[in-house]
Amino acid sequence: MKNLVNPEGTIDFGIYKEPVETINYKEYRLETPMGLGIPGFAKRFKFNQFHFFGLIGPDVMVGMAVVDLKYLTNGFFYIYDRKTGDLFETKKLAPPGKNINISLLPEKPDSYFKSRSLTIELEGNRIFAKGKKISLEVEIKPPVAEPLRICTRAGYRGWVFTRKASPLEVSGEVNLNGRKIEISSPSYLGLTDWTGGYMRRYTFWNWASTAHTLEDGRRFGMNLSCGVNETSFTENAFWVDHQMTKIDSVKFVFDIKDSDSKWHITSNDGKIDLVFSPESQRGEKVYAIAIASRFIQFMGTFDGKITTDSGEIIMLNQCPGWTEDHYAKW
Repeated sequence: MKNLVNPEGTIDFGIYKEPVETINYKEYRLETPMGLGIPGFAKRFKFNQFHFFGLIGPDVMVGMAVVDLKYLTNGFFYIYDRKTGDLFETKKLAPPGKNINISLLPEKPDSYFKSRSLTIELEGNRIFAKGKKISLEVEIKPPVAEPLRICTRAGYRGWVFTRKASPLEVSGEVNLNGRKIEISSPSYLGLTDWTGGYMRRYTFWNWASTAHTLEDGRRFGMNLSCGVNETSFTENAFWVDHQMTKIDSVKFVFDIKDSDSKWHITSNDGKIDLVFSPESQRGEKVYAIAIASRFIQFMGTFDGKITTDSGEIIMLNQCPGWTEDHYAKW
């Protein structure tokens, strides 16, 4: 599919097997709920984007993202030392400008965030990031498993497109507070999340994800979410040895006031029954005139069972990964 938005200015919502080359959001016929057309200059400022890369292995977990809200930008890069429990992070808020870019080509990404204290580059299959006492440079092999590509309605006239790829084989190195760590698969695996759209003014999501090599040697990736892409379709899926199993709606049960409490994650179709145990967390609260964000991301482990489309039950035991609770006013 060359363009997400068709010549009529609309979108055929759903899950796409074929790549979506260009997110041509400016061609979308965006209107107010009462049917008034929104001019082109206003369309640009209503379109939000973010690009996330995660890396998981026996020694460290790494997360980084470039976030473009058009009138405010954000970048963060952190490394969690799984052996010591230490978390090293650099993050930066900045006004819009040449310091940030997220291309509209999710299949051939070109995203960066650059400041004096933080550099993030997510370009094609190359990932580079540098912050205070931490850096990373890895190469991603082209995904063997088919990514999950989905676009759903958001509110009355908006929409959100996302492309999730997991698990991804990687090679490179991480520098953590003066310590060099060699990165290679199958010990280390990565995942990516490219998202953009005319999102709801007030929105939230819960999220769970991993990229991990199972005890039997098979590659395992997972993306579970509640709160964004769940209008007629969901962005919930897991991959085992490159085979995707699609998941119905997912329920997250947790106590956000108790950061040490376990999360219970189940799906309506019974394919997911997991308990997540937090080990560490990072988060932030942002108040910037017209926008606000309350964001908590947990690093920890999953235990429980998943069931494939073929009926195979796979037990997860201390599988490292993330969960997240996020409220946003865009």
